[in-house]
Amino acid sequence: MENFVHVRNLDELKQAVGREQHYWLFKHSSTCPVSAGAWKEYSEYASLHPHQLFLYLVVQEDRELSASIEEITGIRHESPQLFHFASEQVDWHASHNKIKSKAMKEFIA
Repeated sequence: MENFVHVRNLDELKQAVGREQHYWLFKHSSTCPVSAGAWKEYSEYASLHPHQLFLYLVVQEDRELSASIEEITGIRHESPQLFHFASEQVDWHASHNKIKSKAMKEFIA
């Protein structure tokens, strides 16, 4: 999916976002079963919404970016963690078992 992008640092994040005003960013842990479930929910939602932008990072591989997201948003790091950005601001976020395709759909509706 072209709208599903792995970002590894701030430059890649900025490049991926480009001029998009709205996008999702998922902080995924490759070793956590809860994150695996959240990843499934995120991927399911992304596959049904090809006109939205879905970014992700893997906390074990992309630690610097993960820390930068916490600093930029002012929201304490958790993993898994999902953000929706609008005009460079977080307007919705969830973590752990609250990351559900249904919750994302309800937020966007």
